[in-house]
Amino acid sequence: MTSDAGTRGAIDDAPERTSILPLAGMTCEACARSVEAMLRAVPGVASAEVSFGARQVTVRGASERPSRAALAAALRGSGYSIPDGTDAAPGGDLRAEVAFATAAEGAELARSRRALAIALAFGVPALLLELFAADARIVLAVSLPVLAWAGAELVATGLRAALRGRPDMNTLIALGAVSAWLAGALGAFGPAGLHAAAHHAHAAALIVIFALLGRWLEQRTRRRAGDALAALVELTPQRVRVLRRGAEVELPLSEARVGALALVRPGERIPVDGVVHGGASEIDESALTGESRPRAVEPGARVSAGTLNGSGALEIAIERIGSDTRVALIAQAVQRARGSRVALQRLVDRVSAVFVPFVLVAALATLVGWRTAGGEWDAAIGRAIAVLVVACPCALGLATPAAIVAATSAAARIGALVRGADALERLARVDHVVLDKTGTLTSGAPVLVAVHALDARAQDERELLRIAASVESSSEQPLGRALVAAARERALELAPVSGFRAEPGRGVRATLGGREVWLGSPQAAERRLEAAAARELVRATAAIAARGASPVALLVDGAPRALFELRDAPRPQARAVIEELGALGLSVELCSGDHPGAVAAIAGALGIERARGAATPEDKLELVRARRAEGRRVWMIGDGVNDAPALAAADVGLAIGGGADVALEAADAALLEPDLARLPRLLRLARAMRATIRANLAWAFAYNVLALPLAAGALEPWTQWSPSPGVAAAGMAASSLVVVLNSLRLLRAS
Repeated sequence: MTSDAGTRGAIDDAPERTSILPLAGMTCEACARSVEAMLRAVPGVASAEVSFGARQVTVRGASERPSRAALAAALRGSGYSIPDGTDAAPGGDLRAEVAFATAAEGAELARSRRALAIALAFGVPALLLELFAADARIVLAVSLPVLAWAGAELVATGLRAALRGRPDMNTLIALGAVSAWLAGALGAFGPAGLHAAAHHAHAAALIVIFALLGRWLEQRTRRRAGDALAALVELTPQRVRVLRRGAEVELPLSEARVGALALVRPGERIPVDGVVHGGASEIDESALTGESRPRAVEPGARVSAGTLNGSGALEIAIERIGSDTRVALIAQAVQRARGSRVALQRLVDRVSAVFVPFVLVAALATLVGWRTAGGEWDAAIGRAIAVLVVACPCALGLATPAAIVAATSAAARIGALVRGADALERLARVDHVVLDKTGTLTSGAPVLVAVHALDARAQDERELLRIAASVESSSEQPLGRALVAAARERALELAPVSGFRAEPGRGVRATLGGREVWLGSPQAAERRLEAAAARELVRATAAIAARGASPVALLVDGAPRALFELRDAPRPQARAVIEELGALGLSVELCSGDHPGAVAAIAGALGIERARGAATPEDKLELVRARRAEGRRVWMIGDGVNDAPALAAADVGLAIGGGADVALEAADAALLEPDLARLPRLLRLARAMRATIRANLAWAFAYNVLALPLAAGALEPWTQWSPSPGVAAAGMAASSLVVVLNSLRLLRAS
């Protein structure tokens, strides 16, 4: 994916210097930031980006791929590790990557569940003992397993981070819990002046319980997105039956070859992308496209891996296998997007980097301040501990990643493949949309309605069509495919051609039987003709365009021979979608390489006021640049080779499913099915993601701004109350949970 400088970057601009490695031991977003800091300190590492959701780190070397051993050594003793196994270099085994992440999430969830159960088993009795005024030494003893057993990993991780000089969320919890228990121990066994502090022992248990509860709930909600991705990856069967020399052979999917015939029985999932060669059935594509109704397929229909075959047996000519299939592209996009970041994340990272040290200073200041003001040690210690545990940098850390995971999962559900969360963020801000015509607003399946000979000496219509179809048989353009289809319907035998060459936005040329044949737009043809011939071509072309049809000119040895009249009906939902986009605040513009008359006819039928025809790829690119120069945020939507430069230059480029590969590669996103009704849904989802991130950040900032002074006892002179360490811990857990639950609402946006 490419774009104007400063707008977006390639997904991986240096694959030979990049390693994507699995990570173990992370429990929250704060862990991810700690790992990044440690790996960036390794000599030769230019950058390190951790995806907590995918349990991966992408490390780029300054001059070469960093050594796995050096990276692993940098994490040694930190509680984090790079497990032995596959180096997930770019293009690695997605199934293995997702399996690792899913297993890691499952193991972490199980550990959290066990730890929470142990914490409750000892923490609840400790609380009851405290409520019934039991001996402080008994409360202290009952609370100890919560700290030393259930919370051991949490405490150890936090203290290690502090010792490395990179305190994080775990550090605040660890210091708060350990301080509470030690205060209880001093109260139970220390001088008489500290006896009142004995009641803090049960607070240590409550701090750990609420921290573990918040972590378990967060992991549980994250697991939902991970399970959805794992289910997507598992859709494709790993074995396929193919036809070889008339016999049915079952073999591993990796051994199948493009061009072979795959056999799919009723009720089986289709293992490959391809074209139905024999048989008829209905296929369920809901897992890929979100469309609940089965689609009827017959010879010539395209089918995708991971879809469910209905009641008929199918023979499928294989076109794409494994990581090249559509379902694999969806899974790759979701996996990549889980670790992507939006622009606001940079601000969050900067704030988080100073937040924990600030809280540590605030806790110390609270302790000193209360003692200086004449407060008892018991009260001063309680306020300081409350400050430590009430703060929640984790809510800040989760604010954007949680929304990104939910939004990209929701986008996949509506059949949109999004390359990164930054694309959704940019989409939320667009205010102008530029649409291609053929294959985007129209069905992309034009039909030949007439052949107009331009030369009295020209061959009959069948021969003119045979010549045109022979040349267009190597083309990917919809109008060219329509000519080939028309020739086959008439049982015309196509002739071999040589020297085929495509001129994007203009036409195609080739040599057939020693003659130079050119087909393309009448506007491009006019520039090849003498004045008189050009005037005649313009007159004939205008008559075709006035009927709302698309003309294609045929030149043989530089002389005009025919005009082919083709019609491509607008998609049924096109007008309603244009109106809906307008209602969402977008201005709409049509830009097509088709004849201006045909473009004007379509624009009028769909209610589009601004339309331009006869546009070359360069014209489309300049149009996008001009609109951006006017201050518009441009959403370009197209499907063909002609659209690729404009797709890459727009703020957001979206390719319509079934489009040319170069268009799909240039775009930020793609609709897997040519269903225009999904465009407004995708726009609403992008806006919802942006609003959710802002709401999450507003909540996280507001919570911390209000909670810290409250925990420090700022209102106590007037209310005679301030939160205990246990209540502060509950607030910390609730803050993270609010962010996660708010983000999960995006899943309903699909």
